[in-house]
Formats: sequence, C-alpha cells, structure tokens
Amino acid sequence: MSLTTVNVAPLVLAIGQFDGVHRGHQAVFRTAVESARARGGVSGCLTFSPHVAQLLNPARAPLLLATPEQNQALVCACGIEQIHVFPFTREFAAMGPDEFLSLLKIEFPALAEIVVGENFTFGKDRAGNRATLPGLAEALGLGARIVPHVALAGAPISSTRVRAAVQAGDLPLAKALLGRAFALAGTVVHGRAVGRSLGFPTANVRPVLPIRPAPGIYAARLHLHDGPHAGAAFVPDPADPAQAHFGKVVEIHVPGLSRNLYDVDVEVSFTRRLRGHAHFPDAAAASAQIARDVEHALATDAEEHP
Repeated sequence: MSLTTVNVAPLVLAIGQFDGVHRGHQAVFRTAVESARARGGVSGCLTFSPHVAQLLNPARAPLLLATPEQNQALVCACGIEQIHVFPFTREFAAMGPDEFLSLLKIEFPALAEIVVGENFTFGKDRAGNRATLPGLAEALGLGARIVPHVALAGAPISSTRVRAAVQAGDLPLAKALLGRAFALAGTVVHGRAVGRSLGFPTANVRPVLPIRPAPGIYAARLHLHDGPHAGAAFVPDPADPAQAHFGKVVEIHVPGLSRNLYDVDVEVSFTRRLRGHAHFPDAAAASAQIARDVEHALATDAEEHP
C-alpha cells in the first residue's frame, strides 16, 4: 500500500485595499508575481469590501476610483492569478494583528508569503504595520515583503493623490500616477437630445461611482467592445443651477458613431481638460463652439495616442 502526497503550490498573497490599482499598487503586484514564480507557486490578491473607511468612518470615506469589476480587471492585468475578497465587518476590524495573520493561515493553508505596500496597516487600532509584520509573520512560518513607495515628483503615489488630480481636472497627472488614463465605468442612458439638436449627438453615460473630473470639456475616449473611440466629453457642474437638468451623466460625442448604445455598459477615459463651462447667446454660437471643441479633442487624442 502506498500513500500519494498531494503537493499544493505555495501561495504568495498581496494584501491591501488597492483602490484604483495605481502604480504603487502595481509594484506590490509585480513583487508578488515574481516571488510566486521564484517559489514555483501561485500569486494572489486579498482585498476587502466594503472599503475600510466606509465602515469605520463613513462620513470621511473617500470617493472610490474604480468599480470592483474595473479593479479586478486591472489586478489580473498585473499577472495576479487569484483574487480574494474578505467581507470587512466590525468584528473583523476588532481582530488583533496576530489574529488576522492566524486567520489567513486557516483560510489559505498554502500561504507562504505576504506582500504589502509600505503604508499597509492591519488589525485593531492599526497595530500591525511594516515594523511589526515581519516578526508576526515569521512566528507563523510566513515570509513577508514590504514594497517601498513608488514616488512621482518627490512624493509617494497614493489613491489620495490620484483622487485629487481627477477632481481638479488634471488628467495628465492622474495618468502619470495610475499608469493609464482615468476611466469612469457606466451605462448609456436616454438624455434630452440637446446635443443631437445642435448636430452633435452624445452618449449619455451614467457612471457607477460618484467621482467626477472637474466640470468642463475634455478630450476623451468612449470604450466599447470593439475598442476605444475618440471624442469630446462634457462633465456638468452640479453647483450650477442652469446645468441641473443634466443630472449625474457624463456626455461624450464621438464623430461618426451612430449605433444604438442605450443600456450598454461602457467606459469613458479622460485625456485632457480643454476648457471650463461657458454660456452662449444662442444655439448657433453653442454649435460653433462644440465644433471647435471636437476638433481640439481629436487633435489632442492624436497627440496622446499617435
């Protein structure tokens, strides 16, 4: 009689919130993938839902940069093979750092190593951090890697910096922080056909998340199943009573695109802010300015994507 030993590939787990999957997060994932490959193992990502701040301090919780579906696609694009999501509850938040790591050992018997960013904290009162993690992990037979911050212009890249750049309308900076253009995911809905009446029909996209670039006109791209389509996007100003009728949509005009997109899930990525809002004396003046905006948007897109 012989016994067959089942070899389970070691798991290297990147842990964090990873909102928006910016370049700092990507460095964590690269480290996890490389370590898993060196071990002949599997790379994984562990994140939490809802966002930690949404549970512990909802009044100050940040606007999320990406939907769960966007985040998942971005994580997979970094080479991560498994994605795990823990429900973040008050009971979970009350765990001590050692309890948390012990839970990981139970949940992931093949866990060999943890990879985190430099500012990662865990456990009640954030008692677990880059200083305490290596020792706590070693006590459980786990490896631990702390990935240094990725910096841009002398400051660490963070979701907070990306959020500030987007909300200020500085989309080139947001792209530099993210490593890609910032994109809103949403669904195309019916609008008031004002753009169509001016000769510039738009796709009215209702984003899933509340974050928006600063109000104005943008060079942008509408991402459909057949790829990106360059155009000009309009982000309404919620503080302007004259724009209240736009609601929460973002509008984008793509020259030559005439297909029916109602109820289609899309993404709108933003390249550059072209101008702020302006009021026009009549429809002819508005139409003429839109034509200039579209020309400017297409030229900008050509420069950014030669």
